[in-house]
Amino acid sequence: MMRIARLLGTAFSLSLRRAVAHRINLFFDALLAVVELTASIATIGIVFTRTGLLAGWTAGQMMTLIGTYALITGLRATFLDPSLADLAQQIRDGRLDTYLLQPATTVVLATSGRHAPLALVQSILGVGVIMFDLHELAIIPSPAAVGAWILLTMIGLLIGWATSVALASLAFWAPRLSLGVLHGTAWELGRYPVDIYGRWLQRLLTFAFPIAAITTWPAKTLTRGTDPSNLIAAILLGAAFTAGTMLLWRIGIRRYTGATS
Repeated sequence: MMRIARLLGTAFSLSLRRAVAHRINLFFDALLAVVELTASIATIGIVFTRTGLLAGWTAGQMMTLIGTYALITGLRATFLDPSLADLAQQIRDGRLDTYLLQPATTVVLATSGRHAPLALVQSILGVGVIMFDLHELAIIPSPAAVGAWILLTMIGLLIGWATSVALASLAFWAPRLSLGVLHGTAWELGRYPVDIYGRWLQRLLTFAFPIAAITTWPAKTLTRGTDPSNLIAAILLGAAFTAGTMLLWRIGIRRYTGATS
């Protein structure tokens, strides 16, 4: 575990050095993050000119959800997306060989070896929105609620990793299959609480692709207090998705022939 932590720390350090070498990118990344967040807030503002509640959510509670979505999306863009973007292609063309020869867990190295530090701007903005909104709502979350929110956020990131890797792993069996767009589309649904969707879609977004655990439950925890049932469900979902992805990866590796076969 410590070896993996050191490897990932080194990878992040190298990525950060490359990022700061092109400082103009920081300005544009920050600008794009602000524009995207502003657009999300404006959309919610338009919706609440027509109603005071949206599936039981007030405008203030929705703002906390938007901030949580921005936070976790920024973390995903920083630590996961750079490596996951072409993982399926690496499986197809044999470049996965590079990771098989290294003395560490293959799936961790293949999916977390590259980072985009500047994407953390989006996470920082998300935290800012959450803090401002809680101040406006006059809500001071209890230490237990803050701890549960942090845990849920980490579980949401883990689920995002697991689902991305699982879809990429299908390339071991179907090299031409690409479901990255489907994953991205499902992730976008996390901008809104799952309560606004129909019953069957709510179930899909709770158990098949747990957007509820990624954004809805963390936002509820900060604005309405800790719900033990949601916390337990999120832990179980995170464990199940991680275990399933690891199993799928191991089975896929057995089928992998590499670039030299």
